[in-house]
Amino acid sequence: MSIEDKTLIETRFGPLWSGKTEIAFRGGVRTIRDVKRALDLTGEDVVAIDLHELPDGAYAFRYYDGDDRRVVVLVCDADGGILEEFRAHIAEWLGDLYYETGALAFDADAMLHLLRKKSGEGGVPAGNASG
Repeated sequence: MSIEDKTLIETRFGPLWSGKTEIAFRGGVRTIRDVKRALDLTGEDVVAIDLHELPDGAYAFRYYDGDDRRVVVLVCDADGGILEEFRAHIAEWLGDLYYETGALAFDADAMLHLLRKKSGEGGVPAGNASG
């Protein structure tokens, strides 16, 4: 775990939930649900956070990996190929609160609820972001 990973993610992609739920893509629109499906990230422990449009048709998909308990950013090219991956443990955002959660640490939705509450972000409603 490294606070530098969290800082890198926030510096490059903004605060959690600062992105979009859909982006322009090849003359159409691509939603969080579309991106999750295209990347085969359909497990219940994968909870979408946001999307970011990047230059040259690239985009970033940020999500919470409940199995790994990390916030993940995948940067993909216009063809959907993964160019970069960044990961930071949720404890970097939650601090001591993470260690006080006990078994809840294994519940992806509960962790994101705590993260939203701690960050003060209203963010995207969970029903819209989880795709």
